[in-house]
Amino acid sequence: MNIVIQKLNGLWHLIVGSSQIRTPFLETQDRQLVVRYARRVYPGALIFEGD
Repeated sequence: MNIVIQKLNGLWHLIVGSSQIRTPFLETQDRQLVVRYARRVYPGALIFEGD
């Protein structure tokens, strides 16, 4: 499974397939928090960081 982390409308989002999932993290927060969140929610997934 591939996950793309992206900033959108002031929040970080995870894009999984054709679904866009809003995270509880603001755009101003560190990207590493979002990466750790994505790894916890989707263990074993490939995570790509897009802007």
